[in-house]
Amino acid sequence: MARSNVKPSYEDFEPYCKWRVEEGQKTLEVHLYGFRKEQVRVQVINGGNMIITGERRVDESRWTRFLKEIKVPKECNTNEIRARLSTGILYIVLPMKITLPSSKVSHENGPTKPTKINQDAVAKDTATENLDVAAENNKMAAENAAMLATRPTLRSFIMQLKDSFLRLEMRKKMGVNVAVAAVLTIALAVFVTFKQRQCPPVEN
Repeated sequence: MARSNVKPSYEDFEPYCKWRVEEGQKTLEVHLYGFRKEQVRVQVINGGNMIITGERRVDESRWTRFLKEIKVPKECNTNEIRARLSTGILYIVLPMKITLPSSKVSHENGPTKPTKINQDAVAKDTATENLDVAAENNKMAAENAAMLATRPTLRSFIMQLKDSFLRLEMRKKMGVNVAVAAVLTIALAVFVTFKQRQCPPVEN
């Protein structure tokens, strides 16, 4: 039987991927239906990149393949990455880095020395703060005194009101006197005219 010399053709595809965040780890799901675990490869290269490749035969002359490059998150530990293929889905688990508590780090580096407090600096700061408070109080007192000096007192206000009232009364009295004088003048003129009309003419 003659051997087939047909050159295989490859079809590249982009697999569907999604992240799942869990406690203490991140999981990348890559959907690879039809693939077996020996047909998939996961590599972590320098620089924190993860390369996922795979290929499988479809028929006598056709192959399907993919290449996926993922940036590994900085908070993940690249030395603990593990992968498994189950029911057509590739699960890549990336554990989180363990952060040591600050107290433990301090203990490993040696006992911490107590911080020495500079008493002279504390006294100086306290004195400066007291001077600032005193200056602020003096400023407030000066502002209050200036406000009291410019604000009219109750007594002066009463005196001004009384003076205005007296001036108004004087104007009223002057107006009444003028009116009375005018009325008297008119009445006198009428009386004189009336008398002149009653007196008979003098005959020679």
